[in-house]
Amino acid sequence: MKYLFVLILCWIAWRLLRPALRKPPPSRAPPSREHDGERMIACAHCGIYAPEREMLRAKNGRCYCSPEHRAAAAEGA
Repeated sequence: MKYLFVLILCWIAWRLLRPALRKPPPSRAPPSREHDGERMIACAHCGIYAPEREMLRAKNGRCYCSPEHRAAAAEGA
């Protein structure tokens, strides 16, 4: 009988303490649009983000990640 009483007490303590012992879920913050303090810009053709200094600008002011994407956009216009 004593063992059953101790077992029930342990189960109640476990049920009460379980939420306090759980780790909070990791936060799902959106990724930063800055890399080393530099602004990240999306390619107007494929949408990939790259540092502003690596992007190529077209005459219309849009940014592209490569010369091929810039040329493809110029051909489509």
